[in-house]
Amino acid sequence: MITKQNVIPLLKEACPSFEPSEEVDLNDKDELQHELSRVAGHLISLEYNGQLQREPDVFEAIEQLYIEGEADVKEAVTTGLFQAMHEMIIDQQISPEEIGMLLKPHSLKWWKTIDHFSENSGEQ
Repeated sequence: MITKQNVIPLLKEACPSFEPSEEVDLNDKDELQHELSRVAGHLISLEYNGQLQREPDVFEAIEQLYIEGEADVKEAVTTGLFQAMHEMIIDQQISPEEIGMLLKPHSLKWWKTIDHFSENSGEQ
C-alpha cells in the first residue's frame, strides 16, 4: 500500500522537473493537498507549453497511486491534484480531454468524475 508519505516522492521520481517544497509534512492532509496542487500547477504548465506528453511516467505514477494507494491517498489525489488541475485548465484554455488522453484507466475514471462534477456545477 502506498501511504501519504510516499505520494510526493513517487510523483517527483516520475516527473523530475517538479521541485517539491523543502519542508512539508506529508502526514498533514492540508499540507499534502497543497503540495499536490503545486504538482497540478506544474503539470498544467507543462501541458500549456506542449511538454506534458514528454513526462509519461507521471501518468503511470498517478495510476499507481489509485491502484495501490490507501483510501486517503486516493482522496488526496482526486481533490488535491485532479480538482486543482481541472480548475487550472479552465484558465489556460486546455480541454479536459487533452489531459484525459494522457491518463491511464483508473485515474481517467476519477478525472472524468471531476470533469462531470465541474460541468454540472456550472464551472465550464
